[in-house]
Amino acid sequence: MIPLPLLGTLALLSATAPFATDMYLPVLPAIVEDLDTSRALVQLTLTGFFIGMGLGQLVIGPLSDAIGRKGLLIAGAGCALAASVLAALAPSIEVLVFARALQGLGGGACVVLARAVVPDLLAGKAAAKAYSLLMALQGIAPAVAPVIGGVLAQPLGWRGIFWVLAALHALQFVLAIIVVPETAGGRPHDHLVSTVARNYLAVAKSLRFWGFVVTMAYGFCSMFCYIAASSFVMQEEFGFSAAGYSLVFACNSLGLFAATLLNAKALDTYSSATLLRVGVAAAFVSTVALAASIVAGAPVWLILGILFCAVAPTGFIMGNSTALATGLMRKRAGSVTAIMGFMQSCLAGAVSPLMGLGSDALMTMGVGMVICTAIALVGVTFATRRLPQA
Repeated sequence: MIPLPLLGTLALLSATAPFATDMYLPVLPAIVEDLDTSRALVQLTLTGFFIGMGLGQLVIGPLSDAIGRKGLLIAGAGCALAASVLAALAPSIEVLVFARALQGLGGGACVVLARAVVPDLLAGKAAAKAYSLLMALQGIAPAVAPVIGGVLAQPLGWRGIFWVLAALHALQFVLAIIVVPETAGGRPHDHLVSTVARNYLAVAKSLRFWGFVVTMAYGFCSMFCYIAASSFVMQEEFGFSAAGYSLVFACNSLGLFAATLLNAKALDTYSSATLLRVGVAAAFVSTVALAASIVAGAPVWLILGILFCAVAPTGFIMGNSTALATGLMRKRAGSVTAIMGFMQSCLAGAVSPLMGLGSDALMTMGVGMVICTAIALVGVTFATRRLPQA
């Protein structure tokens, strides 16, 4: 098993996205007012972040297969740190969107490399358990981040939130240097571009791999429909304060955290493929129930309860789909996690502005979640058919 200090460091590096998004969600309305811009443009700061994150993973993942992981990891953490400082000082929405894209670029390197370390060291159920524990530790971030953001929103403002993120990235930078070893054993290659291209081609030829990509990316995208729309739904439609919204968000994150721990325990008895199918099916049923409750005009407490059930199954989807996909080609783990992370980030980036287009944010969120889980259900059905126990 991976030593706990290393696992904790990998979790912190993997938590770039939830910290960099969830912590500032409570202050999105404040950014709209302070920079004199629109809600859709402010949501582009989410889009910019995830596009940058996707590109960072797409480039750095296969590169690390060829030349090693540690140096690139340190560079990624440094890039995210510099971008957070720029975001804190941003004088306009355009500069903020650019800074967020740069922050995503560095964060993407951290995420893809942290995930690639696991299959460097472990395989099979051991890897699936490690991913589950990694994502359980990582799951602390979306539970804590919005609460921190809600508490700090008033005294520090949105710029202060980005200074806190800068401090977090500084910690990632230091830990990447001190704790994370080189695990890939890569060396500079005379034909680096062709090596990267061959790695991508080998991965892209696997149709089963693409099934896992669709499952993971759209399973996450369903949750991101909620993430992107939640601050406006909770504060503008349900009337919660920034602190109240943060507590609701934290409760849903704790449900995700609990599901991830349950998944790790269930791997002692059931296969990764079985648990993945259960997670996607539960997410689909819950999102359909959520959309139906919204159409029926159900009370807020019922909608929130169903929303909790729709978000939690993501804890079964992310770890199992990643472990099964990387298990197909462990020697190209960087390329595998790069493509998966790129698809996840690009879909999340596309969803964010879409959640701001509808006049009814709650209905837009519900419909988006149903569509995403339906696509994930198709993906998992294809990817796990006749799959051996793993």
